[in-house]
Amino acid sequence: MTKKKRNSCFKSPNPTVQEKRVRYLSSDLRDPKIKEFSEVSSYSTREMQNIRVCTYVEFCGYAALAPSVKEWGLLHCTVRDKRGRRARMTLATNDLTYHRAYVAAANYENPESVELAVLRYPFKRPGWPGPVRQGGSWLLGEAIPWMPTYRDAGPDVSEARHLHGIQVTVDGAVREICVAFARSPTGVEWTMIDDDPMRESSKIIIPGLEVEFYLPAGVGVIPGWPLASEPSPCPIAGCD
Repeated sequence: MTKKKRNSCFKSPNPTVQEKRVRYLSSDLRDPKIKEFSEVSSYSTREMQNIRVCTYVEFCGYAALAPSVKEWGLLHCTVRDKRGRRARMTLATNDLTYHRAYVAAANYENPESVELAVLRYPFKRPGWPGPVRQGGSWLLGEAIPWMPTYRDAGPDVSEARHLHGIQVTVDGAVREICVAFARSPTGVEWTMIDDDPMRESSKIIIPGLEVEFYLPAGVGVIPGWPLASEPSPCPIAGCD
């Protein structure tokens, strides 16, 4: 008598029709194979505090992510480069609910057999986090920008809202800056600094809103918004 196969207790979240119609996917994502999963969240921050003191906002700064209230899920993959070799790539999403459901399904089954909705991971970055001696490649002080995973994940600058703030570097340099908050045609959120990126790590402060976030050296565009809601029009007279 054939034994009936038990149904999996975890199911991959069903992608919507739109998510299955991803066009113009980045050529950097050929033949992705998911190897590991991680989070940049308040939960993972508490886990890190057993090793060193680190707040959620600082943790986001190390990964060049905006401290979104939705928090972040990361997929660490290998992809095939132009020469056919395997290269490391990390995908990011601030839909932590989907990320955890996907991880649960992938841990129960073979990760390669669980369908991934690419639109849920609109950001990509070469390499993996962690010290080089542990297999990581995101070095402190090295600018590795996040890029859109697919064409319509890029920010629509013409529709950007902005706020004025202050940028303070680790060596004490201070300058006034304009911080733009843009969405892509598919709703992906990006934070952008309107001036040249600083050569040192820095903190961005927006007075009056209690908004603070960090930027690694050489980075001027990061995924997500450090705001819980749509920014208001600029209160400065004559400022568009």
